[in-house]
Amino acid sequence: MLDLGDSLSVGTDPYLRKQLRGYRIDRLYDVGLHAYEAATIVERTRPALPSVLVVSAGTNDDPRIVSAFWRAVSDIVRAAGRERCVVWSTIARPPAVGASYDGLNRALAGVAARHTNLVLVDWARMVRRHRGWLSRDGVHVSVAGYRARAVAIASAVKTRCAS
Repeated sequence: MLDLGDSLSVGTDPYLRKQLRGYRIDRLYDVGLHAYEAATIVERTRPALPSVLVVSAGTNDDPRIVSAFWRAVSDIVRAAGRERCVVWSTIARPPAVGASYDGLNRALAGVAARHTNLVLVDWARMVRRHRGWLSRDGVHVSVAGYRARAVAIASAVKTRCAS
């Protein structure tokens, strides 16, 4: 499995490893990762990609440019190919540059509706239900939040990405 992501991946990592014992997990993190950068990485490493990709990208993207995000997500899913499973967490964060992240989450849902190998983890919904997890920045979460995120991602990997 490749865990490709931003700072949320860094926080989730130790708990995800515990949830996915028995999986070989390669990590590639950049705390400021943008979706287009994730797409470039996936396209560049396509021949060597494992069967499961866990992606955390979009939190650092400009929420006004939905088309660019849609294209990046589509590029990742296309590069992964039908034989690979892509697990992606929806985006939970306060608005930026005057726009909410709802458009990026709708883009994720739209791409998932077209590609059965894109599995979404509804992180935005989880955070709405557990506001106490949030740190002051409204993006990062407590240990309980990272644990819950890891459980949700691991559950998606185990149930939806069966080899």
